[in-house]
Amino acid sequence: MENKIQIKIGDILKLGVTKFGKDGDPIMVHNGLIIFLKDMEKRGIELNTMVEIKITKVCEKYAFAERVDGK
Repeated sequence: MENKIQIKIGDILKLGVTKFGKDGDPIMVHNGLIIFLKDMEKRGIELNTMVEIKITKVCEKYAFAERVDGK
């Protein structure tokens, strides 16, 4: 069965932070796709914090996003 990515560049989502990467970047998951929140390390975000994001790059197994409100 083929795994179809259901998001695209420019999509706006509101997701909770599920964990942090080794460099402190927040990580979220949407329908099994890992999303890395760029340039947000050490900005006071805690686990389970809901963040509005905009998808900036989509790969086969992961994506990158930026925070919409710019905080």
